[in-house]
Amino acid sequence: MVGGEDDLLRFLDRDAADAVFREHVARATEAAPSADEKVSMASPAVSLMITNRQRADLRALGFSEDTIRCMTPAEAHEHLGLDKPGR
Repeated sequence: MVGGEDDLLRFLDRDAADAVFREHVARATEAAPSADEKVSMASPAVSLMITNRQRADLRALGFSEDTIRCMTPAEAHEHLGLDKPGR
């Protein structure tokens, strides 16, 4: 049989590589965070803008147009209670 020994070595190498791969997958699966951990690992929301609806709500709270114009989105969202968890 020509090349039989080379074929056998390639087969054994592939089998060893598959075993190592399965071992790595098993370790990664064990170390993977659960769905609850993934949620807690998410970065906090960033306030990027003040919407027209939020501007109207701020005016209803007694803020002037000039004050609203000078507010950062984070400040506006804090005044509106939008920075609280669960929102």
